Amino acid sequence: MLDIALHPKYKENGWIYFTYASSIGEGRGGNTTLMRAKLKGDALVHKEMLYKAVPNSNRGQHFGSRIAFDVENHVYFSVGDRGNRAVNPQNLTKDGGKIYRLNDDGTIPKDNPFVTNANAKKTIYSYGHRNTQGLVMHPFTNEIWSHEHGPKGGDEINIIQKGKNYGWPIVSYGVNYNGTKFTDKTYMEGMERPIHYWTPSIAPTGMAFITSEVYGNWKGNLLVGSLKFQYLSRCILKRNQVYKEVKLLRCIGRVRAIEQGNDGYIYVGVENLGILKLLPDAKKNDLLLFFSSIFSLLKLINND
Repeated sequence: MLDIALHPKYKENGWIYFTYASSIGEGRGGNTTLMRAKLKGDALVHKEMLYKAVPNSNRGQHFGSRIAFDVENHVYFSVGDRGNRAVNPQNLTKDGGKIYRLNDDGTIPKDNPFVTNANAKKTIYSYGHRNTQGLVMHPFTNEIWSHEHGPKGGDEINIIQKGKNYGWPIVSYGVNYNGTKFTDKTYMEGMERPIHYWTPSIAPTGMAFITSEVYGNWKGNLLVGSLKFQYLSRCILKRNQVYKEVKLLRCIGRVRAIEQGNDGYIYVGVENLGILKLLPDAKKNDLLLFFSSIFSLLKLINND
């Protein structure tokens, strides 16, 4: 299981979208799949497989995947390069290392960037990605934003544009895990620069903009979770650039998911801990965060 998202008109149509690893189709192993279904009681009904990346692979890494919708209800989803950086990300005939766009019923939008390219997969919206585990529509500009894992260094935040190449593995701010270089280029003409990158890697997962008034002047900030360093990053933006980061919930655990609920509060999924609700402390001038439900646990962590 990779991601789950409600259709923007869920109250009207009841559609729930999932990405997950499936072994259906050619080859041994599995690959990333997009499905939609409806919930009836405690069972999924009207299940429809909308996309299945091929071929299957026994490699266990880089499935992606995150789901996002735009204002026209197109569904975007990511598929990682499946550990095959030499073949997948730059090849428009191959699945993997891409962000895809479909109509919400699984059909291909007529204005997708490669629909007239006989040698490309018509579902591709952007390419040259490594392993995207953050995907969200910017609530004020309606742009699709993403973040992706680099190797050792070079995690990126990108603004996703139609038909653009984001460079992996030809350009990168990272190196191999053993410290050797696989490219000496951080930029090349015709490839998009990230708006922000992390070196060393933080292993980003989860992504959400704060749009509510609950957290005061945090409105408009971008939240990104860190698997590697186990914190929540509050990215303060100016002109589509991250000019300051504030680390929250240090040592809380491996942050996996971040969502703003309909109530305006931020919810954070943390491995081996659960789902946490961020509550502003009205007694403080600065909006310090605390978790009333796990206050004793945080005390233990701080004491350690």
